[in-house]
This record gives sequence, C-alpha cells and structure tokens, in this order.
Amino acid sequence: MLVIDMKYHWSAFMLAMFTPVLLLNGHPVPVRWGRNEIPLAPGQYHLRIHVPYLFPFGVVEGPLRMSGRLELEYRAPLAVFFSGALGPAPQKWNGMVVQLVLLGILVAMLLFVLLIVVFAVVAAS
Repeated sequence: MLVIDMKYHWSAFMLAMFTPVLLLNGHPVPVRWGRNEIPLAPGQYHLRIHVPYLFPFGVVEGPLRMSGRLELEYRAPLAVFFSGALGPAPQKWNGMVVQLVLLGILVAMLLFVLLIVVFAVVAAS
C-alpha cells in the first residue's frame, strides 16, 4: 500500500483549484490534495507527481520500490520554477526563501508609500 499525503502551503491557496497528477509507470492514478491510499503490489515502479498549472509545476519523479506499506509526503513548491518535495514526512517547502524575499519587497514598498503619504500630509499642513 502506497500512502501519499499531498500538500500545498496556505500562501499558495490558488493550487487548490488544480488537482495534482500522479503517474505510475506512465499511467495516471486518481489522487487529490490530502491523504491518498493507493494499493500497489510489491515491485519496482516509476513515480511522477506534478500540478497541472500553465505547465507541469512542482515536478517530482523517480524510481519507487514497493515491498510493503510506504508513507510519503508530497509538498508543492512555493515558487513556480522549483520542484516539489517528496519523501517521508515532514518535507520542506521548496521556494520558501523566494517567497519570503518577495514578501519583504512588498512590505518595504507598502512602508515606502505610507511614508510618502505621511510626509505629504505633514507638508500640506
């Protein structure tokens, strides 16, 4: 039995509109965000997971050897050009640094605009 917990970060809430794609040996397996239990016989498989965005997003692929119950966690990345993370829980959020830098730039811009407004009000009075 293969158990895959598919997750996306709350700040990437738009990913909820897309159903992740899991391919085993090139064949699609129906999955959803959250916990997925897939019955598999022991053996060697080729696993590929991605999110169908404008292009395959958060791609993870590689060999999968089944010999019993295997629990994995897939985490979609936070930035478009990063791969997803797959392995035993907990996995890291790929692209977190990029997201934090972009958030920092946004906050800095908002503070700059606020300062301009405050100086304009003070200068006008």
